[in-house]
Amino acid sequence: MFRTAIPLGRWAGVAVRAHWSVLVVLLLITDLLASAVLPQAAPGANTPWCWITGGLTAAGFLASLLLHELSHAFVARHHGVAVKRITLWMLGGAAELEGEPATPKADLRIAVAGPLASLLIGGTALGGAVLASGTLPPLPVSGLAWLGVSNLLLAAFNLLPGAPLDGGRILRAIIWRWRGDRARAGAIADRSGQVLGAVLAVAGFAQLLLLRQFTGLWLVLLGWFLIFAAQAEFATGPLRERLGTLRVGDIMNSSPMIAPGWWTVDAFAEYAAGAGHDRVFPVLSFDGVPLGIVSLGDLAKVPADARRAIRVTDVARKDQAVPVMRVDTEVTVLMERGHFPRAGRDLVLVTRGSGLAGVVGADDLARAFELTALDHRPRATGDHKAFPQSVK
Repeated sequence: MFRTAIPLGRWAGVAVRAHWSVLVVLLLITDLLASAVLPQAAPGANTPWCWITGGLTAAGFLASLLLHELSHAFVARHHGVAVKRITLWMLGGAAELEGEPATPKADLRIAVAGPLASLLIGGTALGGAVLASGTLPPLPVSGLAWLGVSNLLLAAFNLLPGAPLDGGRILRAIIWRWRGDRARAGAIADRSGQVLGAVLAVAGFAQLLLLRQFTGLWLVLLGWFLIFAAQAEFATGPLRERLGTLRVGDIMNSSPMIAPGWWTVDAFAEYAAGAGHDRVFPVLSFDGVPLGIVSLGDLAKVPADARRAIRVTDVARKDQAVPVMRVDTEVTVLMERGHFPRAGRDLVLVTRGSGLAGVVGADDLARAFELTALDHRPRATGDHKAFPQSVK
C-alpha cells in the first residue's frame, strides 16, 4: 500500500513519505476538534476559529507522529542500523530499518526512543497549556491540551506488549537478553501482537454493535493491522534467521542472457528467440556498464514499424525503478528493502565494482528460501558472460 506514498523530502538525512490516507486522518481529526472538542472546551467560540484551531492542532499531531518515528531513526543510526525511510499513514507511522540491531541493548534503545519522544511532546504540550491558560484565549489552550493528551495516549498505546508496536520490540529485547535467542524472542513478541490485535478488534466490534459508537471502527482497523503485521513478521522471522549471512552473490544467476543496449529492439528480439527461455534481461552499455533491465513484454509494447529504429536502451527500465545490489550484500538486506522481483517482469542487478556480476530473479530467491528451509546453503554457479556470443 505504501507504493502510493508522496515524498516529503529528507528530514535530518532521513527520507520521509506520506500515504494519501494521512489526508483522511487530517480531515477527521480537524472535524472532531472543530465540531465537538473545541466548542465544548471553549463555549461561544467563533466557528471559523474553531476550524482553524482544529486544523492547526491536527497538523501538530501529524508532526508529533513524525518526531516519534524520527526518534527511532536517530537512535537506530547511532547503533549502526541504516534507515531506509519513514512513511506516515492513517494508523500512524513506520520507520523502515535496513537491518536488525546487533544486541538486545541496541534493540531496546531503538524501541524505547519513540514512546519517550511522544511522552516528552505530550508533557511539554500539557505544561504549555497550563502555563498559557491565564494569558491565551481558550481555543489555543484547548488545542494544546488535546495535543498533549493525544501524545500521552500515543505513547501508552505504543508500549502495549505486541509486535509490531514499540512495546513488542521492547518485549523482544528483554526476552532476547534473558534467553539469548533473538529468533525465539521475536516469535514470542509476534504471537503477543496477534493476541493483542484480536483483543482490540473484538473490543472495536463490541463498541460498534453494542454502544453504536463508530469510533470502534478505529479499534477494528488497529486490531486488523496488528494481527496481519504480526503474522507477517512471524512468518519471515525464522526465514531471516536461516538466511543468516548469505550473500546476494551466493544466490544470483552469474550467467544471465545480456541485452546490449545499442542493439535495436528487432535485432535483440531475433537473437532472444533462439537463445534460452529468459523473459527479462539486464541491459549493458557498450563498455559493459549496467543500464537497467528490459523484458519481452517491454519490447512488445514498441510499435512494429519502429522496432528496427528504436534501441533496447530506449525501452529499458532504469534508475530507481531497478534495484542494484553489490555482490557482497546480505540477502536479508535485499528482503528488508522490499526487493522481491516478480517472475517474468523484474530483476535485481548485482554488481562487482562498476560491472555486472549477475542478476537475481524470482526463481533465484525462491530457490534460496527453499534450500535454506532444507538446511542447505545455496552456492553461486556459472560463468558470467559479458555479451551474447554474436557480438564478441
